Amino acid sequence: MHIENLSSAMGIEVPFIVPAILIVYMTLMLGIGLYAALRIKSSEDWFVGSRQMGPWVTALAHGSSSLGGGMYVAGPQFGWEMGAAALWAAPGDVFGPLLNFGIIARRMRRFSEKIKAFTIPDFFAYRYYSGSVRFIAVIILLVSMTISMVVEYLALGVIISAITGWSFLLSLVSGCIIILLYTGAGGYLAVAYTDFVQSLLMILGMFILIPICLSHVGGLSGMNLGLYKINAGLPTLWGPNFQLWGAPLMIAGIALVYFLGYMGQPHLIIKTVAVKDTKSIRLVPMIGAAFGFMLAFGVYTLGCIGRVVFPELSMLPAQNAEYVMPMLTLKFLHPVLAGLLLAGATAAIMSTASALLLVIGSCAGNDLYKNILRKNASDESVMRVSKYSTYGLGVLGIVMCFLPMMQIGIYQVTWIAWSVLSPAFIPPILAGLYWPRATKEGAMASMLSGSVIGFVWYYTLQEATDIHTFFAALVVSSIAMIAVSLMTKEPPQEVVDLVRYAAEFEDLDIKENTKEAAVKISALKFAQLLEEKM
Repeated sequence: MHIENLSSAMGIEVPFIVPAILIVYMTLMLGIGLYAALRIKSSEDWFVGSRQMGPWVTALAHGSSSLGGGMYVAGPQFGWEMGAAALWAAPGDVFGPLLNFGIIARRMRRFSEKIKAFTIPDFFAYRYYSGSVRFIAVIILLVSMTISMVVEYLALGVIISAITGWSFLLSLVSGCIIILLYTGAGGYLAVAYTDFVQSLLMILGMFILIPICLSHVGGLSGMNLGLYKINAGLPTLWGPNFQLWGAPLMIAGIALVYFLGYMGQPHLIIKTVAVKDTKSIRLVPMIGAAFGFMLAFGVYTLGCIGRVVFPELSMLPAQNAEYVMPMLTLKFLHPVLAGLLLAGATAAIMSTASALLLVIGSCAGNDLYKNILRKNASDESVMRVSKYSTYGLGVLGIVMCFLPMMQIGIYQVTWIAWSVLSPAFIPPILAGLYWPRATKEGAMASMLSGSVIGFVWYYTLQEATDIHTFFAALVVSSIAMIAVSLMTKEPPQEVVDLVRYAAEFEDLDIKENTKEAAVKISALKFAQLLEEKM
């Protein structure tokens, strides 16, 4: 993927105020993150913010963490390429939060509180009474989420390079260093606080940019007419040359990769673990859905507008449609507004990148180090390893940006990462919370088949079959979960009791004292019981 800045590629002079606003903004985010670091007193603070996040912070942090570079840079790119057909992906960002907090949140919050789980592999290990399940989850998570992090890094390099005129390498490294500093230092608190501020800037940016850009192409009717003149299929839901006509399973995959995919993304699910109490969860889905609606439909519409304004790739820097959003911003907005909007786009990317980094660091410190390599590790050493892992894996992500397999485009890499991770995790998570009969063998079969199919299908069968890789992998993973569980020995009664406990919603505010809960089971005793079975 060849990257250039806008000034050198198009002869556009970027007003000084635009990069100045960006630099001020990034400095502010670093300050917020370092302030959060002062409040870190324990590993629970670093991993899940002491489980004290309110509904507004949780909802907006969830939204901004999900709608990052894969949305602000790759979303307009996809809209430019596919026209109105890109809107098949938009409802997922609306209903994804509803599913995460409507189906998973309450049960995950109660389950994780009872067993003192900080990460999704933690949940898997206790729910499926197996260290092997934890290990498989750790490997899949580290690989796929590192790829997702690379997506955000690439998008960050594109945006900062476009704004400042710096080289792509300098832009990438400088942006990543800031994210690494505040995420490593402040953990979940830093991510949550900066996400909250960044989400507000993201909303403001979309409210400003979309109406102005639409007015320049004659509104929605003018946009559709412009798309039709380029290609008759662009203003339809079937895409250029009507390529999606007769491909319902490809459409299903495009829609479901975000619609259902949210339930398999640890950096989003962890928001349900960190929420203050289950009462707060009631507000989160609606806030998150409204946030997703405003941004998801907006960025794909922005891509359609960009296709009308820049109908040929030769009109874009480096002949790369990933530049659609910054080009429209600088073309149609006052420099101050352009600076704010591009800072908002940078905010989206930084938000998702920091959330991914946090999950990767937590997984390395809590799951790999504490629960696999050194089970008697102290709280201080776990935090130290988690922080160093965050820095180390963050630097590894920068190096990976230049691998050939990462040069196929930001949106395409996003699909690969989600199609590997979500199909592997969705069935074990849902079955783990709703189906007491789900077994450790079923979980292992589901995770392995989902991740392998998700990767292999994209490169070998998606184009030939017109079946989206996410859809194919999720079907295979779900069948494996059910079939293998039914063929293997039932879980221990302690696990069944805990699943039933997580399903009880009457005792909504879970504290340390759970004497009134219908299922009274000591977290320490439960851990000891599972230790014997792992």
